Amino acid sequence: MYSSHIKSVLEEKMWLFQLKYFPFYAEWMLMVLPFIWLITLPYWLPKFIVYLLEGKHLVIKMLILMTISLLTIFLIYMYVILGKPNQEKWKNVIFDQHIKRIAIKIYDATDNMIGGLVNRDVEVNRGIFYVERVPPLYWDVLKFREDKYLEFTNGSTGLVGLLSSPRAFNGIDVIGIPSAILHRRGGGSSLSQQLVKNFYGQDYFRNQTSLNKLNTLLRKYKELDEAKTFYHNLRENDGEEFKRWVAMYSPSLVSAGSVYGIESVAAMVFGKKPKDLSEFEQILLTNMYKYTHYFNGKAHENKCQKIKNGSKIDIKTYFAENPTKVEALIQDIDNWDCTDKPRVPLAFYKSMLAEDTKGQLLIGNPNSRIWDWAGTSMSILRHETEKYKIVYPNHLITEVKITIDTPKNISFKDSVNKAFQNVETKLASRLHVNLDDDAKSEKKQANIWISVVDEKGAIKYIYKRGNTHDKRRIGSISKIFEAIALGNRGDKYDYFYCNEAFQNLHNADGSMGGECQDNSQNNIYSARKVFGASKNLPMMSAFDKYVVKDNKGIHLIKNKIDDEKLQEIYESFNLSRDNNVTLKYELSFGLTNSTPYGLQKSVHKLTHLLYEKQLNYHEAHIMESLKYKIVKESKLINGGEKNSLFLKEIDSKTRKMFDKNTKIYMQTVLKSALDSKFNGTLKGFKSIDGYEPLFMKSGTTDKVVNEKKLTQSKWVAGAIKVKGKRYSLVIMVHSENGIGKKIGHHEIMKPIFKEIVEALNR
Repeated sequence: MYSSHIKSVLEEKMWLFQLKYFPFYAEWMLMVLPFIWLITLPYWLPKFIVYLLEGKHLVIKMLILMTISLLTIFLIYMYVILGKPNQEKWKNVIFDQHIKRIAIKIYDATDNMIGGLVNRDVEVNRGIFYVERVPPLYWDVLKFREDKYLEFTNGSTGLVGLLSSPRAFNGIDVIGIPSAILHRRGGGSSLSQQLVKNFYGQDYFRNQTSLNKLNTLLRKYKELDEAKTFYHNLRENDGEEFKRWVAMYSPSLVSAGSVYGIESVAAMVFGKKPKDLSEFEQILLTNMYKYTHYFNGKAHENKCQKIKNGSKIDIKTYFAENPTKVEALIQDIDNWDCTDKPRVPLAFYKSMLAEDTKGQLLIGNPNSRIWDWAGTSMSILRHETEKYKIVYPNHLITEVKITIDTPKNISFKDSVNKAFQNVETKLASRLHVNLDDDAKSEKKQANIWISVVDEKGAIKYIYKRGNTHDKRRIGSISKIFEAIALGNRGDKYDYFYCNEAFQNLHNADGSMGGECQDNSQNNIYSARKVFGASKNLPMMSAFDKYVVKDNKGIHLIKNKIDDEKLQEIYESFNLSRDNNVTLKYELSFGLTNSTPYGLQKSVHKLTHLLYEKQLNYHEAHIMESLKYKIVKESKLINGGEKNSLFLKEIDSKTRKMFDKNTKIYMQTVLKSALDSKFNGTLKGFKSIDGYEPLFMKSGTTDKVVNEKKLTQSKWVAGAIKVKGKRYSLVIMVHSENGIGKKIGHHEIMKPIFKEIVEALNR
C-alpha cells in the first residue's frame, strides 16, 4: 500500500521536475551538443559518410550528402543565433567605440551648422552625429521594407524564445534568412544584422582575408553572431535606442569619403534637420540607406535614379490602401531635384560655387568641411571641450554653439590674406618668410595669430596659421604687466624713470643708460615715453626707484617692489617664466613667455579689470553653449544644455591690485605707444579711423642668424572701442629663424590692425 503511494508521489515529482527543467536542459544541450559535434567532425564525419554511401545508388548518395550538408548548416545556424548577448564586448568594445565616434555638431553664432568635430582617435569618416529623434515615417518605411517582423518585446535568448517568435528572435528573422536565400532575394539580413555590418564598416570586413567570398562569409557569421548583442542592449522602450543607432549608422552618402547617419545626410542633401523633413524626403532617405547617394559624376546620376525608383516602390507598397497619397508622394519624388552639390546655408552658397569639384565634395562632408570653414577655431574649441570633459567625465558633448559668425570670419581671413600679400610685395627684399597662404612659395610659412575678443569674452575673429600653441617670449608686451606693479605701488603717470646702465645692455635706440642720482639731468625719461618708445632699460631700475620732478629739482625716490607682488601678477595673468633669471629681469627685458591665446586671455582679463564696472567676468572663449548626454552603465541617458560656461570669479587679491591709481596710471601710460610725442612704436595706428584706443603695446624679439640680427617676432596687444563696444586683441607674426631684417610695426602690424578695425565697423 505504502510502496504504491510512494511510487505515485515520485512519478508526480519527476513529471514536475521535467516540466520545470526540461526547457533549461534542452537549451543547454542545444548549445553544447552542436559544439561537441563540430569539434569532433573531422574524426567521425568521413567514416559516417563512407558507411552511409557504401553500396548505395548514386541518387541515394546525393540525397544523403545533401541531407548531411543541410543538417550541418542548420546546426551551425542554430548554434550561432541561440544564446545570450556578449555583455562584456558590448561594454568594453562596442559601446565604448560608439561614444567615441559621436562627433560634436558645430553651430556658429548665427546658427549655421558648419560641420562636425571628430574625436582625435577616431577616423574622420567614421564620425557620426547623435540623432535626437528619428523621424517616424523614416523608421516605419525602413522597417516595413527591411525587417517587417521586427519587434522589441521578445527578451528570450533560448529555444523557447525561438519557438515563440521565430521571425523576431535575438534580432534575427530566423525564417526570413533561408527564405530569402531560396527565393534569391539577397541575404535577408535583419536590421540588427545590418546594424552590425554598418557599425564595423565595409573596410573592416574587406581586410580580414585576401579572398572576397571568404570575407563575405565571415561578415555574415559576425552579423548573425553579434545581432543578439546589439538587439538586446538597444531594445528597451520600444526600441528607441535601436532606432537611433540604425539612423546614426545608416550609410547614406559619399562625398570626400563616407558620410554616415541621417543627421548628416539630411543636412547635406536636403539642408534640414531630420525632424524638419517632409514625408517624401523621409522616404527618399530610407532609399539612400539602400542605395548610397553620391555627389559626383555618373555615380550620382545612376544612384539618383535608383533612389527615386526605390522610393516610388516603397510608396506604392506602404500606402497601398491610400491611392491619393501615393499619387501625391510620387509627384513629390518626380519633382525632387537630385542635386549634385551639397546644400549649404545661404551665407556660404557663393563661396561653395567658387570651389572646384574636389572642394565642393569636401563641403559635402560635415567632418571635412569644418576645417575649411572654421579650421582656425577648432584647436581652441577642442581644447575647451577637453577641459570640460575633465570636469564632467560622464558627459558626452553632442552639440556646441561657437561665438564666431563664420561667414564674417571667412571674409576677415580673406581680407587679412590680401593685406599680407601687399606686405610681402613691399618687403620682398627683407622678408625671409611667407606671410600669406600661398603654398607654392619656396619661403617657410610664418607662424601667425590674430584674435579679437568682445567685452563678454566671446572670440569674434580668429586667424591662425602655423605653430601657434607654443609658448614664446612676448618682448615689450611684458611692460603691460609691469605697469600693474608700478601703478599698484602708487606711481603716477607724470613720474619719470632713470635709465640706469645694466650689464652693458642697450636699448633699441642704442643707448646704454648711466648713473641715477638726485638732480641728474641725463638718462631721465617720462613714464609715458618709457611705455611708448622702445626703452627697456629704465624698467629694471623702476622696480626699486622712480624720479619726481618739481620746483625743488629732481628727486630720486627709492621704493622697492618685491618679487612676491610680481609672482602674484604672473599667476593672475597666467604668464610663464623663461629661465632662472629674476622676475624683474624677465619683465624688463621682454623675456616673459606666453602662448598667443594665453596672452589674449590675459589682455581680455586686464581690459575687464581696467574698464568694466560690473563684477561678472567671462573668460575669453569660443564655446558659447553646449548640449550633452550622460553616459551611465553603457547607456546614454537624457542630459541637458549648458550656457555661460566661462563665467569666472576673479579673486579678491587680483581685484585689489586694480585700485583707482593703478587704473589711471595704466589707462594713461599704455596709450603712449600710439602717440608720436613719446616716440610711440605704434604711432602709425593713429591715422586709422573708426576706433578709440583704450590701451596698446607692441613687442619685438630678435635673433642672430649667421651673424645677422633678424626680427624674430612682432607682437601687438591691447584693447580698443568700436561703436561703443570694447574689444581686446592680440596679433603675432613669428618665425623661429627670423621673419626678416629690420621689420617695423608700421610695415607689418598696421595693415593687419586696419583690417581688424574695418571688420568691427562692418
